[in-house]
Amino acid sequence: MLARSRKEAGTMPRKRTGYDAACYYDGKLLGRCTKADSDAYTLLMNACGGEAARVLREYAYFSPELKAILEKAALMQADRSRTGGMFHAPKSSPWGEVQNCETLCPGVFLVSTASHGGTMVANEVAAVLSPAAKKCGFKDRGYICYEEDAQESVVLRELLDKKLWKIPDRIKDKGQFEEKLNQSIRQYHPEYWRARQSGREAAEAARSTAPAKEAAR
Repeated sequence: MLARSRKEAGTMPRKRTGYDAACYYDGKLLGRCTKADSDAYTLLMNACGGEAARVLREYAYFSPELKAILEKAALMQADRSRTGGMFHAPKSSPWGEVQNCETLCPGVFLVSTASHGGTMVANEVAAVLSPAAKKCGFKDRGYICYEEDAQESVVLRELLDKKLWKIPDRIKDKGQFEEKLNQSIRQYHPEYWRARQSGREAAEAARSTAPAKEAAR
C-alpha cells in the first residue's frame, strides 16, 4: 500500500483539481483521489488487516473515488487468494456442465452449457458488486449466479460502470448493445435500476460540491 501526493513526488499541477494524491496496491496505481481519501485508504486497510473486501463490508461511507479504489484492490486480492494466484474457470454450473467459458474479469465468468447459461461471480470478488446487484442473482457452490435471459444484464452493467470490463470489439455497435442492456434492466430489475441511478446522482452531486469545499479551505 502506498499513498503519495504530487508534492512529494516532486511535481505540482498548475491548477488544483482536488485530486492531489493517489492510491496504490502492490506497486500498481488503483486511482487518483484526494489526500483525505488516500489517508483513509491506508487507515482503513490497516484496520482491516489489509483486506479491501473487509473494508467494503464493514464500513459504509466512501467517496466514489475511494470506493472504486477499494473495489479494484479487493479484486486483485481475491484473484491471488485462489490456487496459484489465479481463478480457474468453473467446470460445472447451475445450468449443467460448462461447455464454453469466457473470463470477463478475474473471478467473473460468462458460461454456456448445452441448454442454457449465465454469468458466475466467485464469492471472493462479490465485494465489487453493489448490494442491489447481489440481490438480483442467486448463490450456488461458491458463486453468485445470474441467468442469461434476464439477470445477466445486471452484472454486465456493474462491470461496465466500474470499468472492470469493456464491451468486446466483436460487437460493432457498442452503443446499441449498452442501450439493450439498460432496457433489459429497466424491464426485469427496476429496483436495481433505481438504486443505480440514485447512486450515480449522489456521486455526481459529491463531485460537483468537492471543488467548492476545496476552495473554501
